[in-house]
Amino acid sequence: MKAPRADQLILLQVADLDAQLNRLERENTQHPLRASLGKLLNAIAARGREKTAAETQLEQARAELASVEKTSADLARQVADKEEKYNAGTGLTSRDLLVLEDEMAALRTTLEETSEKEFAALEAVEGGEERVRELGAAIDSLQEKVLAQRSELEDVVADITASQEKIRAQREELYAPLAESLKKVYEHSVATGGYAVMTMTPNGATGAGITLSPVEVAQIKATAEDEIYLSEDYDCIIVPVDYDEA
Repeated sequence: MKAPRADQLILLQVADLDAQLNRLERENTQHPLRASLGKLLNAIAARGREKTAAETQLEQARAELASVEKTSADLARQVADKEEKYNAGTGLTSRDLLVLEDEMAALRTTLEETSEKEFAALEAVEGGEERVRELGAAIDSLQEKVLAQRSELEDVVADITASQEKIRAQREELYAPLAESLKKVYEHSVATGGYAVMTMTPNGATGAGITLSPVEVAQIKATAEDEIYLSEDYDCIIVPVDYDEA
């Protein structure tokens, strides 16, 4: 295929602009803030799961406390009733009083044990409430960081997008007038994913740092200026240039 040498030289500029666009796109998609935001969101999700579990445990602790408080109140009432009956002594024999004393002693022992359970249950509730508050505060702090970093990333993306739009405009201005045959070969080379176009100086050195075989160097030098040279080995366009054009 043929294309004016001037078009081939312009294509080198287009390829450089495409490389800039690719770098900017990588900078966008691989920006450290994206990874940081991902970690923050994962941390928020993890803290959220912990908070849900802590809230469930807190509800269980509250239910346990309510149950123990009810038991404690019932025991205290029984002790009070028996003390009142004992102190009144109405219609009670000595044996009845001894039985009451034993019953009150047993109730007081049970009440004391229940009071200890009540205290432990209260501590569990207070600890659970503190844990839920801590996790809530941690989530709030992480969310603030997310908002700040998201805002920062939006500014970065806006700058990158503006740069890309400017480069695309420059590219279009250069690319649109090129020979269709050259565009077709270039787009094919780009689609292969390797080098799309590279220069070769008179000594056979390439702009991509690739060492060409002596046979291919000779073929390129023998190719007419207006002939597009497509390397079979690298599936890319090679444009011969003078040293001052490299």
